[in-house]
Amino acid sequence: MANINTISKNPLVKKIIEGEAREELIGLLLQKELPLTEEEYLESLVLVLKLMDEAMKGKAISLFRGISENVKTAYIKNTKANHRVAFFIIQEALNQKNLSIISTAVQNQALPYEFLLKIAGKGDVSMLEALLVNQIKLIAYPEILDEIEENPKATNYIKGKVKEIREFYLEYPEVEDILEETVIEDVKEIVTMNLEKGKEIGEDEEEGEDIPLDLKEVEQKTMTALQEINLLTISERIKLALTGVRTQRMILVKDSNKMVALAVLESPKISLDEVALLVRNKSLPGELIAKISKKREWTKNYSIIHELVLNPKTLVKDALGFVKKLYVKDLQKISRDKNINPVVRNLALNYYREKSGVKK
Repeated sequence: MANINTISKNPLVKKIIEGEAREELIGLLLQKELPLTEEEYLESLVLVLKLMDEAMKGKAISLFRGISENVKTAYIKNTKANHRVAFFIIQEALNQKNLSIISTAVQNQALPYEFLLKIAGKGDVSMLEALLVNQIKLIAYPEILDEIEENPKATNYIKGKVKEIREFYLEYPEVEDILEETVIEDVKEIVTMNLEKGKEIGEDEEEGEDIPLDLKEVEQKTMTALQEINLLTISERIKLALTGVRTQRMILVKDSNKMVALAVLESPKISLDEVALLVRNKSLPGELIAKISKKREWTKNYSIIHELVLNPKTLVKDALGFVKKLYVKDLQKISRDKNINPVVRNLALNYYREKSGVKK
């Protein structure tokens, strides 16, 4: 049986869901007598259903329903969630009118848009309103808007919001070309970054994208991608920002339409290296810097918080929170950098003295 993607790395879970478990092991699963976490039970119970008879399926579904809402919410929030398990959670939430889980699912850009179609068609008023929050996905996949309008529970307010999205982004949008000079240098920096890491080719391991190290070849590839992107509508650009490869994202983040640029940050494929590279760019709009500053997954990364402190568009209150996490050598440099806000600079100096033991 083909390898099944799961959050769990437990070999016991893999054995169960890939059909290698003996009947007694399945029996222990259905009695919840295996040494598994609730999340591991969640994945195992759903993914083993196809191997069960009807009686066993009934027991597995009953156990699935008994798993806590907190576990299901955490699972549906994870960008690495197995899509089959996520679908079961969403289906149950729709049946139980669980707005909390549906709202969480709506914000997970890694889930297939077909899941949002399901919510749009079957959800109640509150769920439809939650869908409207994820404008990026709605613009990228206008068929979700169609489904919302056809839902008999859609209020005039909801239909009015759908109409606004259509008119502003789909029917009469201003589509401007992204200029060559705004993207070439950033893509070159990707190549430099790969060279520094000692890679022979600039390959994105997760996406399988080869970025050639020859700069002329880089420019040619970038120009080809740029020309293709400039022919796209706003909706198509946003969809590409969510699903495309790194070179395309580095171009699309330069789009003058803020929804396109924001969609790049929403891509489930974007890497920490890319985010650090974006923050290093002083021309990146402050709105994008603010979004990066608020994402905990990214601000756990040292390179990103270091670049955020150095970027003048980072809000002072955010920069002050990041300064205390910096290494002594970086604190010293920042305390002497006249281009940095004096409030941030003075705090860096205080932390430098505290951490290094240097007296005033």
